[in-house]
Amino acid sequence: MKVLFVSSWYPTQNNPNYGIFVKEHAKAIQTTATEIVVLAVLTERSKSFFKLITNDYIDESGIRTVEINILSRFRDIIHHLVPLQNRIAYHYFRKHILPTFSPDLVHSNVVFPAGVIGDYIAQKINKPSVITEHWSKIAGILKKPYLSYLVKRTYQKASKILPVSEYLKTNMKVLMPYLTDEKFLVVPNVVDAKLFTYKEKEQAETEIRFCAIATWATKNEPDKYPELFIEAISKVQSSVEKRLKLTIIGGGDRVEELKKLCVKLDVDADFVGYQPKAEIARILQHSHFMIHASRVETFGVVIVESLMTGTPVLCSNVAALPELINTSNGILCENTVESWEIGIMEVLRTKFNSELIALEVKKKYSLENVGEQITAIYSAN
Repeated sequence: MKVLFVSSWYPTQNNPNYGIFVKEHAKAIQTTATEIVVLAVLTERSKSFFKLITNDYIDESGIRTVEINILSRFRDIIHHLVPLQNRIAYHYFRKHILPTFSPDLVHSNVVFPAGVIGDYIAQKINKPSVITEHWSKIAGILKKPYLSYLVKRTYQKASKILPVSEYLKTNMKVLMPYLTDEKFLVVPNVVDAKLFTYKEKEQAETEIRFCAIATWATKNEPDKYPELFIEAISKVQSSVEKRLKLTIIGGGDRVEELKKLCVKLDVDADFVGYQPKAEIARILQHSHFMIHASRVETFGVVIVESLMTGTPVLCSNVAALPELINTSNGILCENTVESWEIGIMEVLRTKFNSELIALEVKKKYSLENVGEQITAIYSAN
């Protein structure tokens, strides 16, 4: 089986964390007997009127990766001008990929624009297509007439749609009830079990270490809600003898605001900025708990990364997170400070089996397990 793997979210040298969860799916497929070539069609803002840069290479996992970078000062227009992206992507595919790699199937990641591009290529070569869906903003694009038409047509023509959670599947079916249940198969995101490994937890003699990971961005309604756990930690601190230590990983334009809040509330917090995956794994291994307050999650990769290191998780009871957390591996909180105070006190009292947490999660979300799920779907097409 040969698969063309199409994405518009994919890590690059300039942005190594962009769409890294999509790359993990590619790595999962690579662990099987399937041959895979990645075609990443990326639009970026630049000072140029219009510039096309291609990069064709073998990545560290041995996957041939073809980047088509479309740079323009009119990036937003080009991003929505999918017929142009279709022509550019298909031209490069036909000239540089097809002569030596004729795919049996096209697998796209996120319906817009990659799914539309993947469908265009699949129709040109008369091959089936599947779409993995990670996106939480499908409702917004369905309100735009022409783009809605493209998205609905792409979903309808796909052999299978693979949402990464039951939560996302349910939302998609509500938005598009004409898509039959048989068209959907939930396939989760992947975590590298060779990187996020279990390490026995140190005894919390003088301090209890919490870790939070996100991009702390300003929006009208931010996805992440760190004020909840910062305020809750401040309130709980006076009730416990050991010092509660918080490590906050990630960047974004809210970092300075959150630093000031921690100082104001006397929360012992260390802001370490963006970190490579290996360092995130190390920090999680040395943390007693991971803490994650959110308003929406279509999956929750950082939650699974934490669990795979054996680190119990305290998180919001929203969206897809209840699919990941139960009483054996963490605590779910409602999005109020009071609920988070109760949650922190409960997690401090609970004795978790970290080794068992890591083992159970590894079974579900490893590269090999997810790779086998995806290739089984390929074989059925």
